[in-house]
Amino acid sequence: MELIIINILNGISFGMILFILAMGLSITLGVMGILNLAHGSLFMIGGFIGVSVIRSGGSFWIATLLGSLGAAILGLLIERIFLARLYKQLDNQVLLTLGLIYIFGNIALWMFGGRVQIFDPPAILSWKIPIGKYAFPFYRMFLIFVGAILFVVTWWLIEKTRIGSIVRAGMDNKEMTMGLGINYSLTCSIVFTLGAFIGGFAGCISIPFIGVVHSMALEVLLYALIVVVVGGPGSVVGTLIGGIIIGVIDAFGKSFFPDVAMFTLYFVLIVTLLLKPTGILGRAQNVESIGTPVLSMPQFKPKSRILKLTPYLICVFVWVILPPLLPMYLQSMATKILIFSIFALSLNLLWGYSGMISLGHATYFGVGAYTSTIMIVRLGIENFWLATLIAIIVAGLLAVIYGIIALRVSGLYFLLVTLALGQLVFYVAEKWRSVTGGYNGIIGIPFPNIGISSIKFNSIYFYFFVLIIAILCYYFLSRLVNSPFGYALQGIRDDEKKMETLGYNVWLYKYIAYIIAGMVASVAGVLFSYFLVVVAPPQLSITTSTMALLMLIIGSTQVFWGPIIGSLFVILLEYISSIYIPQRWPLVLGGIFVVSVMFLRNGIGIFLLKLFNKLGKPSEGITS
Repeated sequence: MELIIINILNGISFGMILFILAMGLSITLGVMGILNLAHGSLFMIGGFIGVSVIRSGGSFWIATLLGSLGAAILGLLIERIFLARLYKQLDNQVLLTLGLIYIFGNIALWMFGGRVQIFDPPAILSWKIPIGKYAFPFYRMFLIFVGAILFVVTWWLIEKTRIGSIVRAGMDNKEMTMGLGINYSLTCSIVFTLGAFIGGFAGCISIPFIGVVHSMALEVLLYALIVVVVGGPGSVVGTLIGGIIIGVIDAFGKSFFPDVAMFTLYFVLIVTLLLKPTGILGRAQNVESIGTPVLSMPQFKPKSRILKLTPYLICVFVWVILPPLLPMYLQSMATKILIFSIFALSLNLLWGYSGMISLGHATYFGVGAYTSTIMIVRLGIENFWLATLIAIIVAGLLAVIYGIIALRVSGLYFLLVTLALGQLVFYVAEKWRSVTGGYNGIIGIPFPNIGISSIKFNSIYFYFFVLIIAILCYYFLSRLVNSPFGYALQGIRDDEKKMETLGYNVWLYKYIAYIIAGMVASVAGVLFSYFLVVVAPPQLSITTSTMALLMLIIGSTQVFWGPIIGSLFVILLEYISSIYIPQRWPLVLGGIFVVSVMFLRNGIGIFLLKLFNKLGKPSEGITS
């Protein structure tokens, strides 16, 4: 009985930390419609400021105040410098804050090192409460008390004050609120700063409990996202209930089922989405879908046959003639570019053509890699075609299941759910050591056996083999997006309600697109396992998903071959960074996200198309 009481108290105290953290994220999401993925970074930064103050001789209370204010000031700068320019550009807002995660995390590693930093609570809070044969830290009771006070204060601000009425009005109808003459921009700045302050505050008071480390931002964010989804975005009471539910389940899971504790949280998330997608007490959100605007571009009509053939001749030179003349390491880089171009194109079927951004697309990339590797290394199925077919089927079946869950929501919430579901598979790969090899992965993957004994693979043969498969994938996706099915997807992306009015089954079209994208991504994963000779959990991670997103941003989502250009640019930049500043690659990656979102919104693909239009003779007609 004492153990149950201890776990309940541990769960409630951890739940209060999650409530405080998620409250800042929830009001930002509910009021502004911004899924601030950098919220976990603000939590981390508040914690590091608190640690610095403590080590400089300051008190716990001063450290908490300065850490909270530091996070609030940083949040205000983010909102004013970046996000204020990106209102109603939901995809760019998400991608920008995603880039900030990498920037802040790498800077924290640079400044504070990679070890977890923790300190004891103040003496007045350091004693323990005896519960039977156990002793419960009073500091955790203090966290429960602080969470309760913050709940009352936040509820009063939202429900009983004028700014609270503006906040609630903005949740229900942002346009009407602005039409009444209310300075909604100022309200958003105040709300975002308040959310950052709360995030920093949570980071400071949790240090004696869980510590602070540079890599915690994403894990903390995932907990907060699960709380927000379960409790309901924009609801103070719902966030409190969600935090306590997740905290208690986490405590009992870690106590009695430590190997599957994380999975129980995702089970709660999945059940909530299936039964009540808006969360326990969530409002019906007025959040726009994340789509890709249609650009009006002049048709390219070249002056001569030679000019018309120029792009194809360039491709033949770059991808066919040049690689055999390159050193082996450059041949390997070209192979990696081709593999990631397949992956990026599959993601673009979701984002560019269907209007759905996924942060969990690496799930299918990794599942393809793991499945084929397990077939080859564990089960002895050496035939490439059979192993690849099984990998595609497994990825497709997972997409069938995940698609049903993820498509219960749309827009920002679709992105949020795909992120959480993707991390679930990541944890499976880490924990299921007997099959996946755990974090070390599976090694010893040979060159593919394609059933032709006379072909002995080396780096250049493998390159051309990948090139052939890449061309087949390019052709399949090109035909798909230029078919009636592809045109319907683009119509859904541009105006979902109109397509429903015309009689299209919008959900089914998006569901089929989601499954196809996952299956094509698995092909890239299979090839990458052969390329890398090892498959490990990082191939399932959010970093792999964000690499593909960055390729789309740089290359352009609005030109079919844009992701190929983007993969070329990103892989080359990754290679250069690995030579000169290997430890700063996350910083470079985040910086590219920020620069691309702020200054390169149309991508290189649009620039090249315009360049060819200048060389040719554009027609007067406009196409979409």
